[in-house]
Amino acid sequence: MKKISGVIFDMDGLLFNTEAVYSKNNIEIAQRFNMPGYDEEYYKSEVGLGEKAVYEKYTNDFPMLEKSDVDQFFKESRESSWEEFNEKGAPLKPGVEELLTYLNHHDIACVVASSNNRVAIDLLLDKAQLTDKFKGIVSGDDVTHAKPHPEIVEKAVSLLGTPKEETIMLEDSLNGIRASFSAEVPVIMVPDLILPNDEANEKTLAVKNDLFAVLDYIKSI
Repeated sequence: MKKISGVIFDMDGLLFNTEAVYSKNNIEIAQRFNMPGYDEEYYKSEVGLGEKAVYEKYTNDFPMLEKSDVDQFFKESRESSWEEFNEKGAPLKPGVEELLTYLNHHDIACVVASSNNRVAIDLLLDKAQLTDKFKGIVSGDDVTHAKPHPEIVEKAVSLLGTPKEETIMLEDSLNGIRASFSAEVPVIMVPDLILPNDEANEKTLAVKNDLFAVLDYIKSI
């Protein structure tokens, strides 16, 4: 890349260390609902999916459950994490503040594109006092098709108003990488719970250990 005019940030697992909290709480609650096989590896399979897709996944993967049980598990698993976040927010991933400060100082536009719902995104950004660092937000509420469909990335690029070839997407999940790749937007993976595989390596511009390394990469362009 010769120039970067805009950066698209995923949220969960990229800006905030939320995935580990979701995973721990979901696994504990799944045990009460007798959901065999719901462990950390299973949770990883839903990372990056929209809420509708995750609900459908539960329905398909746990046919032994009544719909009312799936509904209740879905409700309790979400509420348990968001009570925690509402009380004290979520820890930032390393390098978030430094990267955003650099991008804002150099007039490189930033947006959030997350499969999470808008209320959740607003809550976490507000708690961390990051809202004003972003030009806008595209949430799971704003799209018909969640990641890995490219719709959310396309809308983020439109919100930025930057050429795709001058835009970078930052992602921690394979579904997010697939969405960006399909949208023809260069993507950098910053692994969280999911380590890069061959597909991730093939579809990304780079894989960086943290956002400090992303900052160094951007400075070098």
